[in-house]
Amino acid sequence: MVALLELLKQKKKEIDPKNQKKGKNIFSKVEEINNRKIYHTKIFNDFYAFGISKNEPTKFFISLRGIFNIEDISMFHLFSIRDDDNFLGIYYGIKKLDKAFLVKNFNKRETYTLRKCEYIEFRFKKGGVFCYLSGLHNLLKKGKIGSSYYQTLLSILLELERELYAFYGKKLPEGGIVPRWIEKRQK
Repeated sequence: MVALLELLKQKKKEIDPKNQKKGKNIFSKVEEINNRKIYHTKIFNDFYAFGISKNEPTKFFISLRGIFNIEDISMFHLFSIRDDDNFLGIYYGIKKLDKAFLVKNFNKRETYTLRKCEYIEFRFKKGGVFCYLSGLHNLLKKGKIGSSYYQTLLSILLELERELYAFYGKKLPEGGIVPRWIEKRQK
């Protein structure tokens, strides 16, 4: 009887809304420019998973790995087109950060500063999502071309482009978008 009572108390703690974790906000800034709502994510390392949500086929989910802890996964959704909105495409770029961002890598025992960060923009007629990923920096270094991380990240980006353009019913430019961006920016 006592064990059953303890079990019920434990269940109550799990169900109690005060004890539940609040969902982390993946966006650091939301701004409105010319009637377009622009979302900016925090800085993440790279992609964890993406695809059409099985439970809600009108949503495309993208989950990202944390910059400090790659086991820390955050996720957001891109919704299907509504009313007079339109998917304009995926764009890549580099943005200078307002403040320098200090990153500590505990595995390699090193610290480095990010002054600029590469991003992927999912652009729509009524807004967009800027997704800042520090891992994209590896794609712009010629010395990293042979590495397995480079090849894996490139194949993930090509797959993301293919799936997202299929989700919105758009035709993807031949060869993808990211190889042309890399070719133009690579040093």
